[in-house]
Amino acid sequence: GAAASTIARTLSIDPTRFPDDYSWAAFLQALFQPGVQAYFQAHPGVAHNVAMLAKIAAKPETQRFSAASGGGGPGAVYVQVQKLFCANLTADPGSIPVFNTDFLHAALGDCPTPGQVIAAGPTFRRRVDEVAAATGTRAAVYLLELDAIGTSQCMAHTHALGDWEADLRYEVDKISALPHTVVYLEAGYSDSNSPSYTAKVLNASGVRRIRGFFTNDTHENWTINEINWGQKVSRLTHGAHFIVNTANNGRGPLRPRNRVKYGNELLCNPPGRGLGPPPTTITGFKSVDAFLWTSPPGNSSGSCHGGPPAGTFWPAKAIGEASRANARLGPRYRSEPY
Repeated sequence: GAAASTIARTLSIDPTRFPDDYSWAAFLQALFQPGVQAYFQAHPGVAHNVAMLAKIAAKPETQRFSAASGGGGPGAVYVQVQKLFCANLTADPGSIPVFNTDFLHAALGDCPTPGQVIAAGPTFRRRVDEVAAATGTRAAVYLLELDAIGTSQCMAHTHALGDWEADLRYEVDKISALPHTVVYLEAGYSDSNSPSYTAKVLNASGVRRIRGFFTNDTHENWTINEINWGQKVSRLTHGAHFIVNTANNGRGPLRPRNRVKYGNELLCNPPGRGLGPPPTTITGFKSVDAFLWTSPPGNSSGSCHGGPPAGTFWPAKAIGEASRANARLGPRYRSEPY
């Protein structure tokens, strides 16, 4: 992953020289060689940065297929999916990868018209078909369509929501029809839409035919807030299970003073955030299947606060978030720095 590659570059090692099947475990073992440890002792600042980046590198990394994958043209998504299965994932044989897709919102934004959704349909379906064809009989967990429902309410006013839901149903049906996939659909975040609205769109998009939904994908709400909200959604979706993204919510969201003007939380590289609860399937909540990092911690969310373009791994942000890592579920819970 990006964090491991940054560690390598910090030590003047070209990460591209490693074969595809070179694992994090093997690289970590190399870091404990006497010569490397002596270097760390002589350079404590470097040792600190490596230790922080290792918190991220050691955790499972969710891979994303988007409208920009390989340029997004015919066959590009297929090639990207095949590359991950046949090359990148050979470093961890037997593991089950987690993927998310970002086709609809990435191409159309928050509030497209019905005509725009319909016009984008053939390209969208081609990309979904390529994901399905490249996945085949392989085992995978799929988290479908970042921001798909969380940012959808405007489309209820532009009358595009029905076409949007039809696209989501297409992807749900296509990916869940594969023999060894477990599928969740994006549901939004606890500080955005109501549980009733969210459940209505999830039901219309076919959530009953899959395992459930996932939340907090592009927000940093406290985990317990997402759980409480998600449980309400679950009860309205025939008991659908769900996953909470905990990549960056160890310090909770950064709330602006003027929520009317700036929204419920600052989303573009908000300062002072930290890694949240580490990925696990042992959540302590019956309907919560997992806490996962559904996007790589340390990725920039845009060219603000000194950040590089969105989606670019930003070492300074990653090191800062790792230094403030906390596994607590919310502000009223005991602090659990790690």
